[in-house]
Amino acid sequence: MKQFGLWLTVCCMIVFTLAACGNGGSSHGGTSIGSKTSKESKETVPGAGEEKDSDTGGKKTIVFSTFFPDERFQAAKKKYEKLHPNIEIKLEYVQIDDAHLEAEMEKYVTATNTAMLAGKGPDLIQMDMLPTDSYVKNKLLADLGTMLDQDPTFKKEEYFMNILDATRIGDGLYSMPLAYFLMGFAGDEEAIAESGIKVDDKTWSWGEFTETANQLVAAKTNGFSTALVYEGPEYLLADMVLDNYSLYINRVTGEAHFEDDAFTSLMDQVKTMFDDRIVNTDFRSKSYFRNIQINSPWDYLVTLREYGENMKLFIKPHASDTPAGGYFRTYRDVAINANSKVQAEAWDFIKFMMSEPTQTPLEAAGFPINKKAFTQRISQLKEQGKVQAYKEGPLQGEFFEVDGAMLDRLESFVNGAIHQVDFKSDKVRDIIVQDAVAYFTGQKSADDVASLIQNKVTTYLNE
Repeated sequence: MKQFGLWLTVCCMIVFTLAACGNGGSSHGGTSIGSKTSKESKETVPGAGEEKDSDTGGKKTIVFSTFFPDERFQAAKKKYEKLHPNIEIKLEYVQIDDAHLEAEMEKYVTATNTAMLAGKGPDLIQMDMLPTDSYVKNKLLADLGTMLDQDPTFKKEEYFMNILDATRIGDGLYSMPLAYFLMGFAGDEEAIAESGIKVDDKTWSWGEFTETANQLVAAKTNGFSTALVYEGPEYLLADMVLDNYSLYINRVTGEAHFEDDAFTSLMDQVKTMFDDRIVNTDFRSKSYFRNIQINSPWDYLVTLREYGENMKLFIKPHASDTPAGGYFRTYRDVAINANSKVQAEAWDFIKFMMSEPTQTPLEAAGFPINKKAFTQRISQLKEQGKVQAYKEGPLQGEFFEVDGAMLDRLESFVNGAIHQVDFKSDKVRDIIVQDAVAYFTGQKSADDVASLIQNKVTTYLNE
């Protein structure tokens, strides 16, 4: 269950780095939502902002809203303004306490959506908890892909374009991930080797995983009784849908496709894996693989070590209708308001942030989108020689040697990540988890459950 705990930690970090609407400094009259700026602590209320031009006193102002103060954004702002004295980056955020976090988040999302639909809002906005697909459908975000393609100063070879290409919605790139996480399996390399079963994770689909898993479980190596542990079949099904979101929901049109054969076949596949006991729900059992999220090069070393000394990162199986490749989810996504009057300036600031202009601690969450920054972090870890595990984790802050060969393998996982995992569709996930139980317990047929999920998801998407 350690992975679940890490996921909660990451979610908390994301919550504290989200955007709020501006308090009137926007070039199009942004609506503020209990926000504070980096230069003032006066609290405002929704609708209090007045229309102002972004070009004041010879300077152009870019309003950049984040839900909570972000030190990396603050450092980038200061460095960029020093290099560009004609630009002011106005950072704004929501001032809240933990006791009111959920209520303020709901209020923020509602107010931000309203402001954006009204043609207001900030110039730059962090999208991690905002409905990117809905904003794109309503033409609220500028296409960064066009800016990127037409900008001769943007050197694609300096960035992980596999991540950026996989983040596109249709032909457009509407939100720029400054960082990302890797999703995969942590596997016991020693147990797998002793089983004598060949594991080819570079190309395996879920069907091929099932075949390999049956062989591994049959080998009964050192008491390993299952290939994978999961909370239940309904949870695995839901996560497999979010892993391949575009197969079941068209991100451009917002249409759901849960009544297609692909989904009912997936339900059957998941049921078979649990019926055959190659996947079970007992987290105490010895399992060849564990579902895992890797948050950074440092976390790659620490998290795998927490699972055991023989653990290795494996690529997650891909859906049968998709190409072979790894999975990732974006982090610190930044978008430009389609109604901003300073789009060119905002794009230049995004490029600046992508270049990793400030020193980032090795323990900071997120793989950098910049290749040079990634290489630097790998080198720094090797030079450091030792890393300290999470103090609250199972290793209780233990120091251990950096495995250079292990770090060398990480780049292939980063370059091979081509499938974006959706992490915003909690409602879709909840619907699948709730309604799929009837199929897995034999109460309803796959077709009946698929139809029910189709109707509920469609209703949700049309809200």
